[in-house]
Amino acid sequence: MRRPALAPLLMMAAAGWTSPAPARQPAAEAEPSLQSDTAPPENEEGPIVTPADQVESERAFGLFPIGARQAIERGYDLPPPLGASGMYIHNVQNMDSRNLAVTVARGVDPPEDADLIDVPFVTTRKLESHTSNSEFKADLWVLPFLNVFAGVGKVRGHIDIDVDIDLDAFVPPPICRPAKPCGHVDLPFRGTVDNTTVTVGAIAAYGGRDWFAALAVAKTLSVSEKDRSNIETTNIGLRAGPRLRFSPDVILFPYAGVNYFDLDATVSGVVRSGPVLPGDDTVNLRYRIDLSSSRPWSVINGFNLALGRRLSLQAEYDWGEGSDRLVLTATYRP
Repeated sequence: MRRPALAPLLMMAAAGWTSPAPARQPAAEAEPSLQSDTAPPENEEGPIVTPADQVESERAFGLFPIGARQAIERGYDLPPPLGASGMYIHNVQNMDSRNLAVTVARGVDPPEDADLIDVPFVTTRKLESHTSNSEFKADLWVLPFLNVFAGVGKVRGHIDIDVDIDLDAFVPPPICRPAKPCGHVDLPFRGTVDNTTVTVGAIAAYGGRDWFAALAVAKTLSVSEKDRSNIETTNIGLRAGPRLRFSPDVILFPYAGVNYFDLDATVSGVVRSGPVLPGDDTVNLRYRIDLSSSRPWSVINGFNLALGRRLSLQAEYDWGEGSDRLVLTATYRP
């Protein structure tokens, strides 16, 4: 009775994952080694594992993954335990706002230590983030089915915000009055994102000879040096698909799934209007606003290409009603 070969999968980043290359031949299909003088029993249940196979497994794996020898003897195919990856993510995300606090001044910037308060005459319209993240990650298979990883990187981009100010509520009479209303002013501005990121996460994976499935969870924290746009993301993805073997060294893993990507950001700064008040005065606004993903769920489509046991390449596109995300990853397992 043959047991399924584990399809090793590796989560990458807040967003993506890669699958390290499986062994050239699953243990359940391995031919008896020429170094063995004893043929395996024909009627014994379980995969064929010769003494030479056991020696090779012991040499390939040390402390991790825990239980590797037992898994190999049962017919599972395991990757090298350590991995290093380079990753690029481009993300466009529609946002919802909350906790908008401002202070407004006429003609000059409000002081940095000014108290920011909620004001009913300032509201937000467009809220959209555009970010690109470059990251390096290291991972370890702790158990044959459980991988943990950590990474550091850099995220750059911007967050577009449109603020609407009701001038009639902001500027008292006699400057703005019912007989001569000042109307509304729209202040589009852009919050800069230039942050260092730290990511931790884990992936649980399982599969058969011709299929795989993986559940990945990751948390990313990024902090701006200028305290302008601190960002926190939570990423949970479920992926599954076939395992297509083109040759002993080339295996393709196309997949589809669903992803939950929640982005929370705090943005602060100063924005200035043009001459909109009598006397050509400007409206200067110091703000702080909390943003979060408006629709965090998306559909996943992608593939992973394993080239031998040590190198894999991955591309993924996530599409949601309020987001678009592209993930590119290269992984090497020494």
